[in-house]
Amino acid sequence: MNTNVLTRAQSDRELVLIWLGDKSRTTRVSYSSIVTGFFDFINKPLAQVQIEDLQLWHRRLQLTDKPSTVANKIRAIKSLFSYGVKVGYLEINVGSYIKCPRVKEKLAQRILSESDCLKLIEATKSEHDGPNERYAERNRAILSLMYGCGLRVSEVCALTWGDLQALTDGGKCTVFGKGGETRVVLIPYSVWKLIVKQPKLIDAVFVSRTGKPLERTIIYKIVKQCAKRAGVSGKASCHWLRHSHASHAIESGCNLRLLQQSLGHSKLETTERYLHINPDRGSSQFINI
Repeated sequence: MNTNVLTRAQSDRELVLIWLGDKSRTTRVSYSSIVTGFFDFINKPLAQVQIEDLQLWHRRLQLTDKPSTVANKIRAIKSLFSYGVKVGYLEINVGSYIKCPRVKEKLAQRILSESDCLKLIEATKSEHDGPNERYAERNRAILSLMYGCGLRVSEVCALTWGDLQALTDGGKCTVFGKGGETRVVLIPYSVWKLIVKQPKLIDAVFVSRTGKPLERTIIYKIVKQCAKRAGVSGKASCHWLRHSHASHAIESGCNLRLLQQSLGHSKLETTERYLHINPDRGSSQFINI
């Protein structure tokens, strides 16, 4: 029996709740869905799961999900088993015996050109009619913040007036990112002007038409609508603006450590991915044939 028990969890469900406790809201929603599907498939307690169960589950996923989704689901379940062993709830980490499949890197396909990013932002002006003018300015501020500062959509939604501080040339904001990590992000003057023009109706900087804090689903729709108006890729998303920020910053000479700090990446390896995704540059440019 494992004597190094660090949890009072008496069931798998309780363990899952504790495991999810310190994760971001987005991760909790995603992982909860994955774990529910996993439990439905194996139909047995975690302590009784064997390698064969995981292999069968993996094969089932391969028939129904795309490779990147399969990788995410396996990564989540491996994390759950690792956590269970770490806190003494499980004796054996059976999840360590299944490998996470390698997925083709598609980051380069999610980088918009600088001109497309600007077109996307400019497309918010298409709403510049009567009562919609206020929301057009709000949308412009949101898209400018995601591209100009590399903020995640969840960070934009959570931004409050108390998080903002004016500087001589622009401003800065305190951002609460993934895993509860806090960082300070500088805001260019052009973006700062758009933000401070927002009405201070409640503590949240960006609000909906009903006066409540803006939800991420609304911002997703805003980006999609603007992409359509601008003639930009229909696959463009909020995170594409963050990816584009990172890529364009590096191309302009931004220090990798500084970019890591600004984006809130816990590992430098995550930021380094942006060094290798520019499809317009390569060693072939230096070869004369």
